[in-house]
Amino acid sequence: MLNNNLIPAVSVLMPTFKQAAFIRRALESLRSQTFQDWELIVVDDGSPDETGQIIESYLSDNRIHYHRLPKNQGLGAALNTATSLARGNYLAYLPSDDIYYPDHLARLVQTLDNRPEIYLAYGGVRWDYEKYGPTLQGEEAVGREAEALAQPIAPPDAKLSSGNILALVQVMHRRGLEEKVSWTPRTVLVSDKLEPDFWRDLLGEGARFAYAGKITCEWVDHPLQHHKNIVGKFGGLAFYRNFYGVGRGEWLDWQPSKGWHLNERSRFGRFDAERDLPAPGGLKILLVGELGFNPERIIAFEEQGHKLYGLWISHPEIWDTIGPLPFGNVEDIPYDRNWIERVKEIKPDVIYALLNWQALELIFEVKQAQLDIPFVFHFKEGPFITLEHGTWPGVLNLFKECEGLVFISEENYEWFQLTTGNLIDPDRAFILDGDLPKLDWQTSDWQPKLSEQDGQVHTLCSGRPLGMEPFEELAANKVNVHFYGNFFHSTFPNWTRKGLATGYMHLHPTVEPADWVSELSRYDAAWFHVFDSYNEGDLRKAHWDDLNLAARLGTYAAAGLPWILKDNRHSCVAVQSLAVKHDIGVFYSDFTDLAAKLRDRSRLDQMTANMRRVRGEFAFDTHVADLVAFFRKAISRKEEKNS
Repeated sequence: MLNNNLIPAVSVLMPTFKQAAFIRRALESLRSQTFQDWELIVVDDGSPDETGQIIESYLSDNRIHYHRLPKNQGLGAALNTATSLARGNYLAYLPSDDIYYPDHLARLVQTLDNRPEIYLAYGGVRWDYEKYGPTLQGEEAVGREAEALAQPIAPPDAKLSSGNILALVQVMHRRGLEEKVSWTPRTVLVSDKLEPDFWRDLLGEGARFAYAGKITCEWVDHPLQHHKNIVGKFGGLAFYRNFYGVGRGEWLDWQPSKGWHLNERSRFGRFDAERDLPAPGGLKILLVGELGFNPERIIAFEEQGHKLYGLWISHPEIWDTIGPLPFGNVEDIPYDRNWIERVKEIKPDVIYALLNWQALELIFEVKQAQLDIPFVFHFKEGPFITLEHGTWPGVLNLFKECEGLVFISEENYEWFQLTTGNLIDPDRAFILDGDLPKLDWQTSDWQPKLSEQDGQVHTLCSGRPLGMEPFEELAANKVNVHFYGNFFHSTFPNWTRKGLATGYMHLHPTVEPADWVSELSRYDAAWFHVFDSYNEGDLRKAHWDDLNLAARLGTYAAAGLPWILKDNRHSCVAVQSLAVKHDIGVFYSDFTDLAAKLRDRSRLDQMTANMRRVRGEFAFDTHVADLVAFFRKAISRKEEKNS
């Protein structure tokens, strides 16, 4: 029965973005409630789809109110906006991709009405179509919500890595704490911990929670759930920015419950300079694909007067980078049905297609569009994965038709030549690692070595510790390993636990590029992947470890650290070739041999000096002028084809 007062008993808050396919189902579940004294506050967070038209068809129900934000502001801001517009005595939540069962509101209202000491009531929830429970962590959290939310890491079988116990759709609570507790907006922090942080804040203000005793709603599982856009298989910072249209100058403090943390303003702010581009004589370069690691390197193009455009893949890996970027002046081209017309409008001088296997389908599509633009293809990834994914024929076609090809190492170039019968004209080939960092991070903040202070050996591992087992042998040889990166600590828990037990492993958080030199130069040498090569100098026998140049290469070079490498000098190995060329490699046969070489201070000092001398070779800026000259040759080659 409807309340005759203008103030409804319950305000249902519905934040929505790009949920046109789901929203009718949510609305119908609300209209089917046995409890009818509600209002609905829909806050459309700048949806580009037909959400507005769908909502309009429901506005004949005067309980439904629609408010559209001019652009996407993030879930926290949308919830705060909805809260400010709400008039009800109780607040409930209905995300537009979730649903209520008919007695949801009635049961929660009854709980709050009957128990004035309770601030927040929650119904049980169903998810993944067949799983259900009072909370997202099951029965155990009922009655001990504060304790469950205080756990920093969720149990292994929990639905969410954030440790959250309550989906928004489950919850109804009283008013009164809005001045003290609000939803964290994107301008402050981005995290999949939005909900548990809010519940913890309520509990911190003395709020008490209670289970309403029945499964009353459904948390609908699909690939574009908000938390999955942050920590899911195809989520991550780059995907989040692209999906929500977070543009240049909008800085995020990215703090997911798992994965890499990044404060964008701290890292990239120095590169956010307005420039009138292209400068006289500069090129218009269309980047196609994705940027991998160290995306700020592309600012080196702008610093040399070139204008950048970006046409990006839609689903990057969680560690990968695509636009929109918060820094620089890259002009993005939406990957939609009109992308070809937009490319023709800007008339780029050259297409620079890059970098890893995930970008190949888009690169193929752009090449097949016959845009008559010089095309340079830079392939970072190992060739073997193209065979696995069935993209080998497309890669061969690029080798035949591109005006320029960039390979990450001489070994990669030679491998492709061997396997294609010298298909690649050497004049069309350029050698450049794909993930080199920007020169700006190569500071002079050198620090004394820890080994000079305590006489022990101190090594660095920044990244995956592949092949560094058993750690007990390293400890037996008194080799300290300083293991950086919270994400990697959790990814290799057994190795980390065993290492810590020896006293020779030391854990450190991820170090930002600005601190690479001041933090990492304290160590004696740094670890790459440990592996045995069996190619015996014949690249036809090579595997990806032989051909790969890991992204940490530039980090170690910036800090002036020699590289620790298994002695594979009987074979052809890309990173080994660089180490031999510059005399910066500590080659070892076993951990006892390694310990002895790391204690040869005179030799290690010489390799350290060598690395400091040549480290500029491992920065992207150093090679940009030559790369642009290669682009110009590709442009001339295209002109010759057309003449």
